[in-house]
Amino acid sequence: MCSISEKRIHLPKWEELPDIGLYMDQVMLLMDRSFSDKLPKGEMTKSMINNYVKAGLLPRPAGKKYDREHLAILLMIYVLKQALNMESIGAMLEILCRTDVHTGYDSFRSHLEELEGIVARGTVVMDWTKDSREEMTLRLSIMAALCTIRTYWLLSGESQTK
Repeated sequence: MCSISEKRIHLPKWEELPDIGLYMDQVMLLMDRSFSDKLPKGEMTKSMINNYVKAGLLPRPAGKKYDREHLAILLMIYVLKQALNMESIGAMLEILCRTDVHTGYDSFRSHLEELEGIVARGTVVMDWTKDSREEMTLRLSIMAALCTIRTYWLLSGESQTK
């Protein structure tokens, strides 16, 4: 058993994401195993993924297969959707993936890990003079999602990692 302050959202490293194309059912299984029991907005559905493609948040799959870039984007969406609407998620993905998805995902994952510790300790302090507007937007977006997730854990009475 661990306390709520010890619980963490873990995103796999880029290299840990499957490097082969996955069909929709396999993507659903991966997302479900990663998050559905840990996040307030629950599981990701096939129709949600299709809507992300239609909205331009996610590139169309090649031959009905989703690659590592698709998975990284979906993982970022999964976390961000806890606190942001689709339009805001799209804006965050544009900022994150400006160079490429790999770089954006690594940056997102790094910020998530750093901010997890800060939010878990309840010591959220913002230095508005230190970071660029984009950096502050990213940090606040991730913190908002983490605070929403932790609130859910507290309200649901969870006291151990699943």
